[in-house]
Amino acid sequence: MPAIQPSRLKIQAVELTQFAGEPGEFCRAYHEFLDGYADRTYRSGQVGEPPPLMRAYQVPPPVLPAVGKELQQFSTEYRESALELADTLWAEPILEFRILATSILGQVTPKPFQAIIERVENWVAASTNDRILKTIVRSGMARFRDEYPEAYLGQIDAWLSSEENHINRIGLNAVSPLLESGKFEDIPQLFNQLAKLMRGELTPLKTDVLGILEVLADQEPDETAYFLGQTKKSAGEKAAISWFIRKSLDFFPPDAQLYLREVLFED
Repeated sequence: MPAIQPSRLKIQAVELTQFAGEPGEFCRAYHEFLDGYADRTYRSGQVGEPPPLMRAYQVPPPVLPAVGKELQQFSTEYRESALELADTLWAEPILEFRILATSILGQVTPKPFQAIIERVENWVAASTNDRILKTIVRSGMARFRDEYPEAYLGQIDAWLSSEENHINRIGLNAVSPLLESGKFEDIPQLFNQLAKLMRGELTPLKTDVLGILEVLADQEPDETAYFLGQTKKSAGEKAAISWFIRKSLDFFPPDAQLYLREVLFED
């Protein structure tokens, strides 16, 4: 893996933007660019767990942000061309191509929203890589989240209300940045949505739900513990609720942990 020279990296990233309006040429040049920074010790293998695995160049951390930064002006000024470039990049089943595609999606003017929402939903449905899923939601919806918070919140509610698990995953991952920033205020509604997702059989969304519970436990420990306790009591003999409580115990301070342990011993 070659050493990173910031000035050279910037020049290379700027040169790449010359092909931004020609997606095919950009992809060709991007392959060559990534190949120059590839970690050869990983090139013979693949990344990602569990299978199916995704090919990756394994470039150093500063490389991808440098390219995304130089594409920002193009993405902002030429929305449709930028979306075409993002689609072409996404079509390549390579980690760095898909990460750049999500970065471009998060840079374009959000309106009309449907173009952003459809890509997020389609890309998540096609992705088995958790890193990519989280990047799609966090990076790909950056401007939508920042510039149109009410519409963003409405979309989260729609995603969490869906009957499809992969759509629920989008909603759960979309709410995390708001919780972390303290900008999500409708905690009771979120609790209602989580309760629906947690009941019944152990949900395939368990990892995503635990991620939300961890943030909630840090910000509102007593309220979150009470929510879990009440959900457990109202659910009756539901092993899934007990599983969530056990797995989330370490997220809480001692007093809340004591309460939750008492709830578990009521079985």
